Amino acid sequence: MKLYVLDGGTIEILDWSLFQPDAGKGVRRTLADSCYLVVHPRGTLVWDTGLSDALAEEPDGHRVGDIAVFRVDDSLERQLSRAGCPADTVDFLALSHFHPDHVGNTALFPGATLFVQRDEYAAAFGTSPGDHGFDPGNYAHLREQPVHTLDGDHDVFGDGSVVILRLPGHTPGSQSLLVRLPDTGPVLISGDLVHSLENWARRVVPALNADADESLRSMDRAADVLAEEGAVLWVQHDHAQQSALRRLPHHYT
Repeated sequence: MKLYVLDGGTIEILDWSLFQPDAGKGVRRTLADSCYLVVHPRGTLVWDTGLSDALAEEPDGHRVGDIAVFRVDDSLERQLSRAGCPADTVDFLALSHFHPDHVGNTALFPGATLFVQRDEYAAAFGTSPGDHGFDPGNYAHLREQPVHTLDGDHDVFGDGSVVILRLPGHTPGSQSLLVRLPDTGPVLISGDLVHSLENWARRVVPALNADADESLRSMDRAADVLAEEGAVLWVQHDHAQQSALRRLPHHYT
């Protein structure tokens, strides 16, 4: 089994207090936007799809109001090809949640089966997706492909090596990914459970969040999983941590 860390772009947050409420107003923070590829003997899984590859054509980035500037330097499509796994060959797609910085390239995977929590899918395709920060224009095509809706944790390949964990709060059906690697050991990939290692250490819930109490319960559960597994937490948006991880052509086993 192999785990690749992929670059889904970078996000310049223009007001970090939206994600760390006690930060000074207008403090800026650069976030990573990592995606991941799992190559398993029983299939391939892409976890999150980052910002749209189309943003690579915007050298100054794409500004989202007073919240953030999105930038893409290397397309996800090209990275997957370099990893020997072209997007149209991917078997499974799992999204931590439906916010725009995690669904930007879902159209690359028309044949992949989507794993998503039932309440997240209902919110994303319901009557008021905007209430959750979702934009169906980014992912409407997902209605046309196979979907496996979940009501809790899910063992992707049936051998315990790759397990989706239901950890709601940031959105109604947010989830994280536990990957038990033979050599590296277990890794818990966060989704947006938290947005930085500092926020994890302090159990900070962002202002842009669906349910603070649910988020705190999910953090507690994640802490239990980390302790039980002896796992390492990879925070997808923590720029310093993610930049230090191995990148293509390297991978984790």
